[in-house]
Amino acid sequence: MLAILLSLAVPAVAAAPASVSGVVQDGDHAPLMGALVELFGQGANPLLTSFTDIHGHYQFSNLDPGRYSVRVLQAYFIPARRKNIQVATSTHAVVDLTLTSLFSMSQWFPAMPRSADEPNDDWKWTLRSGVDRPILRWTDTLNHTSDPETSSTRHNAVHPVSVRGAFTGGSSQFGQGGLREEAWIRMGNRNPDGNVDGPTNETMMHFETSTAGAAFLAAGMERDPAPGDAVRAVATYRTLPVNYGTGLGRLQILQFRGGEQLALSDELVAQFGAETEAVQAGQTVTAALPFMAVHLQESGSEVSYRLATSSDLQELADMGSSGDVPAMAMQNGALQLTRALHQEFSIQRKVAGLQLEAAYFYDHLVDPVLNGYGDVSAAEFASGDVLLDPVTGAFRSAGPNYAGGGFRVFATRQLRGNVWTAVEYAEGPAIALPAADLLGSTSFVSALENVATTRTQSVLVSMQGHILGSGTRWNAGYRWQPVAAITAVDPFNTGLNAPFLSVMLHQPIGSPNSSPDRLELEFAMQNILAEGYRPIYVVAGQTLYFAQAPRLVTGGLAFSF
Repeated sequence: MLAILLSLAVPAVAAAPASVSGVVQDGDHAPLMGALVELFGQGANPLLTSFTDIHGHYQFSNLDPGRYSVRVLQAYFIPARRKNIQVATSTHAVVDLTLTSLFSMSQWFPAMPRSADEPNDDWKWTLRSGVDRPILRWTDTLNHTSDPETSSTRHNAVHPVSVRGAFTGGSSQFGQGGLREEAWIRMGNRNPDGNVDGPTNETMMHFETSTAGAAFLAAGMERDPAPGDAVRAVATYRTLPVNYGTGLGRLQILQFRGGEQLALSDELVAQFGAETEAVQAGQTVTAALPFMAVHLQESGSEVSYRLATSSDLQELADMGSSGDVPAMAMQNGALQLTRALHQEFSIQRKVAGLQLEAAYFYDHLVDPVLNGYGDVSAAEFASGDVLLDPVTGAFRSAGPNYAGGGFRVFATRQLRGNVWTAVEYAEGPAIALPAADLLGSTSFVSALENVATTRTQSVLVSMQGHILGSGTRWNAGYRWQPVAAITAVDPFNTGLNAPFLSVMLHQPIGSPNSSPDRLELEFAMQNILAEGYRPIYVVAGQTLYFAQAPRLVTGGLAFSF
């Protein structure tokens, strides 16, 4: 009887289908959620499509034995493709992919081994695009040796250098006006897949200037001494024109950031670090802003604890971006840096195709920023409560201190086809402005006296998708909050859409089935209906507003090769 059962079981096992899965991440090892993953067979059109979950994971199941390729598409990143994936019956292939930012399309690599149809030469470096196409080569005769028996050249170990640049238009956000030119230079021994033999060492420099008279300079380093461990340090300097009541001057910001990640075990990872900043605008103020995070992953669930004192620096990955102007405002003629303490406990889990997250947070904010828009006059400056960006017209004032706990729940799921949807509900403290008199009887000082803390809610509904054949990618979301609220319900939750109605569209120009040599139109609108603007008062026909987020319209042309 046992022999008969075994003979029946063997064919059943042999007939089990194959599968392909993996993780998609960016150059900083952060998982990319919502990236489009396409599975190709021998034809030009994809056989199956999927979207990565919140951990960057994707999977294709019930595959026939054969040879496949996988392509990944994501906004602001260069498409990546892995070919010649051979799967047999009852086998599972793991294919992890790392996407390169559009601004990091080219890197210096050591010269690769020549194919049979390529001539031998003494090139030491090769400039290659994100799809590994050679663009430019450079030779260094001092660092190679020739083997007369093989007529080949041996090269010493070299460090790749990546360079990127960008031109961006103005916006109405504080400190972000004018036409900006940016350049990044990164040097290190990390290859495009993010893997090297031995510890990883990288250095980075970032330059930015604008027609508005602003400038930004950053220099940093990263070292990964062991798998799962990382050390980063960044120093930045920023200057921009401001008006703080005594006339037009310059705001100067000096920041030092440092942090470390430790893999305590395969399931437990800890991050910790701090930022020290000094700000000068007619006076000098300083602050120390530490952060800490602990993540425990087990059985498909992740439990996290976070402590942060700045929404711009909550984990190690935040050190790689320049961020916005730090949270600061004027109060009674003095420059104030926002002092905050954010603690959060969250649980993430995948249940029946849903990615679920529940979090409890507690915030304590001292001198929180109130964002305002309009033509500020001498009357507002006389109060000593206005820090104005003269380029965009955005201004900042300090709101009342508050403390309190809140919670949020989040769920995301892939619908039928290539569409993802997400829903989020949050409840917690915020700052609100009651109805104001628009006849001019309310002054700026009395408007500040009327703002007060309250408990309120916000609801987010978001969808994103991909249209096969055309390559169109889109993202639309609406985050509702009560009209009176002029600050975010959960100010440290910066991962999803801006408040109110926002839309993003990416449209490839050219063949959607070939990653290289194509252009993409990019278009985004934030707070399309200009909601959440709370009028303070009207004077001389001009209205001043408090608002959590401005209405923005941006667009551009991206290219990859």
